[in-house]
Amino acid sequence: MAKRYLLYARVSPKGSTWAAEETSIRVQFADMRRHILQTDPAAEFIEIEDEFKSGKNLNRPGVQRIMADLCSQPVPWECLVVWNLDRLSRSLTDALPIFQKLRDAGCEFVSVNQAYLSYTGAMARYMLHQTIAIAELERGMTSERVSAKMRYIAESGKVPWGKLPLGYKRDPERKNTVIVDPEKAEIVRTVFDWYVSGRLSFAAIDQRWPGVIKDRPFLYRMLRQRLYIGELSYNGKVYSAEHPAIIDRGQFERAQQMLLEKKRQSYIREGAAGHEYLLSGMVRCQCGRMMTGYSVHGRKDGQRFYYYKCTSPKCKKAVNADALDAKVLELVTEVYQDPDEIRKSLSEYLQSEREKSLVASGKKGELDKQLQKARAGEEDIKRMFLTGVVTPENAEYWNGELLAVRTEREHLERELSSLLTSDVPDFEEIFPELQAAAGEWAKKIVSEKADYATKRNLIMSAVKEIACIDRDRDRIKFRLTLIMTSSKEWWA
Repeated sequence: MAKRYLLYARVSPKGSTWAAEETSIRVQFADMRRHILQTDPAAEFIEIEDEFKSGKNLNRPGVQRIMADLCSQPVPWECLVVWNLDRLSRSLTDALPIFQKLRDAGCEFVSVNQAYLSYTGAMARYMLHQTIAIAELERGMTSERVSAKMRYIAESGKVPWGKLPLGYKRDPERKNTVIVDPEKAEIVRTVFDWYVSGRLSFAAIDQRWPGVIKDRPFLYRMLRQRLYIGELSYNGKVYSAEHPAIIDRGQFERAQQMLLEKKRQSYIREGAAGHEYLLSGMVRCQCGRMMTGYSVHGRKDGQRFYYYKCTSPKCKKAVNADALDAKVLELVTEVYQDPDEIRKSLSEYLQSEREKSLVASGKKGELDKQLQKARAGEEDIKRMFLTGVVTPENAEYWNGELLAVRTEREHLERELSSLLTSDVPDFEEIFPELQAAAGEWAKKIVSEKADYATKRNLIMSAVKEIACIDRDRDRIKFRLTLIMTSSKEWWA
């Protein structure tokens, strides 16, 4: 079977604008293929790329896919290939987990321009760490130089970044000089006037200037933009800018105060916070998303109505909260007062426990293997501390790895101990106690003295999930799944 190679290429956000073609995605893939085919003519290739992504962290789709592949069984490839190590990562902290997973999965690593790199052997790992550390140092120094240049431009009153807010444009002859766009500036002034006077409506904006202000987030970013008063902020500091202001400072500050007040109010949903949503976090919509508490005022009498509403912006289905709470309480109480339901549930539970005991001997052998592997891994990391492989630069990472493998080993020891001492209880011994406990539960939940906290805790201990499973024109079909009994379905 041909060996499979995963080729990973990356270009930074500014990489495509460089004159040097050797850093392009296309050229990286070509070099990697040529390098591998020299030694393995039958090689098969999988290509993953991260275009216009920074190497300062692992928040890249391509790298996340690599990590997911390494956690799968089996790994769909045998060797990871990069054009240069800094294409994969410029951070020592980020790179170490990748190489640890590569080693655990038994996968190889090839860097076309750094053939000496490997992670097998103490000296090879040392060279790998040093190469990544140099790349990290280079990234840090580049970042500092760029930051210093941007700060200098800001201190001189010019705008150092690219895209300008609505109402301004770049001077065609002097790129760091900002000038007013008269037509767009008038839009900005009108929007601020409407907002401060309380007449602002996104529908009115979209009707008057369709497509100019894209959405509400765009609008609120515009209302907070300090460039409109002749100031600019960079790296947490505010500088005076040389470009002319569009908005009066007093009007701008009034808008900021109104935005702050609106933000405070957004955390308080009037009426909703005071309502006791008994099933919050348990109701799932037919589309798969969770449903959350939601309330509205009636059009005629102003009465407030409470619902569980789907959290999907596309779905927006809702069901009356009081009616659903009452129905679930009714069904759960019926189940816990029915001896036949309790008997059935207990029988199913004990049967599953007996089936588990039948496979316990086989599971014990598997646990023994996992425990042996975990103990060996713990000893390997301890030896790395003693032999000097762990340095001050990577000590935090390996301390975390040691803690993780030690936790896994302790968990396996507890699981093995529990397996060896487990026993299936007798039905006749448990049934009377379970029936009595269920009866007490039912009395509490229907008691008029039971407060919200009591009902909520009892419901959470009994209910696994409430799901919408069907819907017609006027009704919704629900399925109630309890932890110890069979499901109940009904139309509401």
